[in-house]
Amino acid sequence: METASNIQKLHRPTKPLAGRTGGTAKPAKKRTAGAHRNGFLNHVFQPFWGVAFPDCQSAEQEFFVSAGNLCALYKWTMPDVSGLSFPDNIREAYYGLIAQQTRAFDLEVRISQDENHTCCLTTGKTYYTGNHLYYIPVRSVWNMRGNKAEQSCYNLFVSVFAYFHQVAGIPFFTEPGTIESTYDTIKNWLDEEGDNEDEVFPNRQKQELDLLKKAGDILLPEIKRPFCLRHLESCLKKYQKFKQSDTDLTDIVAEIIKLVKDYPKRGIQESMYYEKEKDEGDTLYWEQYISFYWSGYDCLNETLYDMINDEFQQMGYQEEPTALQWFDRPQEKAEHIFDFEPRLLHLVNRISELLNDYDYEEPNE
Repeated sequence: METASNIQKLHRPTKPLAGRTGGTAKPAKKRTAGAHRNGFLNHVFQPFWGVAFPDCQSAEQEFFVSAGNLCALYKWTMPDVSGLSFPDNIREAYYGLIAQQTRAFDLEVRISQDENHTCCLTTGKTYYTGNHLYYIPVRSVWNMRGNKAEQSCYNLFVSVFAYFHQVAGIPFFTEPGTIESTYDTIKNWLDEEGDNEDEVFPNRQKQELDLLKKAGDILLPEIKRPFCLRHLESCLKKYQKFKQSDTDLTDIVAEIIKLVKDYPKRGIQESMYYEKEKDEGDTLYWEQYISFYWSGYDCLNETLYDMINDEFQQMGYQEEPTALQWFDRPQEKAEHIFDFEPRLLHLVNRISELLNDYDYEEPNE
């Protein structure tokens, strides 16, 4: 696992923030006090009470159709709310439905909406991301860039990075977000201290910050060149002809190629459903714990992780992949499938471990 020793510095089960785009389904929610591993599954759920709908009759009909389909699948009893008007009938029906859940029922029943639904019941299941920071180090690839003997390896990594960034949606460390702002804060602190010839380590940190900025400005345009699966496959074939090719790397890339073929356009954000504009500042978003960064073995690493740890300890909720089953039509069985997400995160782990092996500088050396 990438930066496993650093991950253990985190105080509690949390898992770096870029310009985010959440999923399209929008479960309404009301948050409770206190820290939870995943607020999406632990909030007090009070959707839509007092919310104005452009078509109340349509919303009411959609809700009760989905409620009937939900009851049919789980053999629940439809609550009798015939004496109530909208939206009280929806509220009481919702509470009557979730009251029938048993301890063995490991899903959350919620009212959701997206571009095709206004007031539809869904069941949601969350994929637990394992208390990890899924950070992809870049410095070792930058060091390959000027080495002619490593060009085939460099080109392969750039193509892999293009997939992770463009298709999977993983933010780059020089783009606006937690990683970029943390490096920027470190730079501001160092600038405030001024130059001191006797301060060897701070001066070294400044040099590293200059290097990562230069590297990021050069690498990002290369990574943003349109991703092409055929190009990735071609880079892999060229690399395999290299006598010193790393079988671990070729195996990982082969798995990435298979993932791309199975899910050509799928991004990690598609199963994320928090709404940032309604956040109260206590949510740990997926972009904060899934990201590119500079290095796990440089002179900035300890400071970076201390700052991230301090920030993440303030978060009461965590955004993790969620699979929704919509009940706008009859459902034959419960179906909440996670395949893309665990495969992608596993590959991020493996590629990060490998890149750490290629990064030879020891911490605080």
